[in-house]
Amino acid sequence: MLQRTGKLILALGLALMFGGCSLLPEAKPMQSWTLPPAQLEARGPVQMSDVRILRPQTQDLLGGSYLLVVPEGQPISVYKGARWSASIPNLWRDHLVTALQHDSRFARVSNDEVRVSARYELVSRLDAFQSEYRDGQPVVVMRGYLQLIDTDSRSIVAERALELFEPAKGKEVKAVVSAFARMMEQSSEDIRSWLLDVNPS
Repeated sequence: MLQRTGKLILALGLALMFGGCSLLPEAKPMQSWTLPPAQLEARGPVQMSDVRILRPQTQDLLGGSYLLVVPEGQPISVYKGARWSASIPNLWRDHLVTALQHDSRFARVSNDEVRVSARYELVSRLDAFQSEYRDGQPVVVMRGYLQLIDTDSRSIVAERALELFEPAKGKEVKAVVSAFARMMEQSSEDIRSWLLDVNPS
């Protein structure tokens, strides 16, 4: 009896292997979303140079690559089957670095992965980078804090809160990502203007 059962199991295994079948459920494909590079280019003489952009400090899910959503009256969740192409801190930092590098008023812009000398560091904290449902519609939100640091004295040159929001034009993930792109474009422009305004040199 045991010998017959063993043969049946072996035959079933061979049939599944050669038949291309599997008893395991197929994994659902994961969509990877990215933000388009900053499009706002500006030209003019150099007004600020030697700036290093650090990855923002985050907590909990904000340190990962999930697309976060907060349904009304519910705890934070994630969009199933979708994630950012990089972690949220890297996504935010790299988008801002690109925006500054495409602005001729800034020179020698680097990030914290390339440890070159810099006169200033932009230190930041992200408290929110998610979509939040308001009156049944998703609104993408970014909240945090910025500090411009003099690297020689380690003193704070300037600081400010960061809070932006952008309504999505639909509930689909694609519409939400497009809203994030618009919000990041506005964020990059706001931060560039702020840095030039507070530039002590």
